[in-house]
Amino acid sequence: MNPSERLLQVMEYLMAAGPEPVKQIEIARDLGISPATVNRIVRTLSERGYLFRTSEKYCVRNFRLIRNVPMSESYLSFLSDLMNEITAVERVSVEAVVVSGFDLLWHSRTQLPDASVAIRAATGFRRSLYELDAMARLYLSRVGWDEVSYKFFPGGFFKTGLEMGSLAPSEARRIIEQSAKGDFDLDFDGNHVGVRRFATIIEDEAGNFLHLLSLAEAAVPVRDNDAHIAHARDVLQKARATLQAQIRAEAIADGGTKKHELSPPHIG
Repeated sequence: MNPSERLLQVMEYLMAAGPEPVKQIEIARDLGISPATVNRIVRTLSERGYLFRTSEKYCVRNFRLIRNVPMSESYLSFLSDLMNEITAVERVSVEAVVVSGFDLLWHSRTQLPDASVAIRAATGFRRSLYELDAMARLYLSRVGWDEVSYKFFPGGFFKTGLEMGSLAPSEARRIIEQSAKGDFDLDFDGNHVGVRRFATIIEDEAGNFLHLLSLAEAAVPVRDNDAHIAHARDVLQKARATLQAQIRAEAIADGGTKKHELSPPHIG
């Protein structure tokens, strides 16, 4: 294990311990790191002001450590391979979307093959959660209306699609809460630029939000709407199960999910 990994281990340990003082010897014992190494790390963090040390060798953290996108490099590689595989088989664009502040943020996407409509949402694209498309509905339904109405302007939500009409707070609440009943949603008629999306939400075993996954295609007529929707649902359900199995495997290999990163979806 290199020094950077040991430093991160100690910092993650202190975050998981919460605001309570922790003894250096406990850190060394629980992490399997020598007391001398822990002492060097603690001394460096203390000198930089990231923690306070007491005379009894207790440590009190003075920092917060949390990933905005709680996904490992190995998971992102696995996700990328799965997205490319779906695109090759289904001939649709696949998008991984996270939440940043009050926006949806496109983390990655595959290209739409033989596109008859331009998908403007490239990697790094942002779009307000006020537009209640399938992804916004799924995410906000997990946040809950009490927090949504506290942090958002309840009268600011609007429909997706050609008209993009504004919604009364009561109607916005109904739409958002309706999406809490499942893990799949869609905008079959497409948005104002003619893109149809099917979406699911990826969570860990504790129900903590990680990201959204969507299939995007041109909103053109299809022979059988119900069969088309059922197929998209099946593709996303299989992808969701595959990704959540990978999340579980990584959590086990990593010694369990980091407790300091366990929280319900957070906006703002």
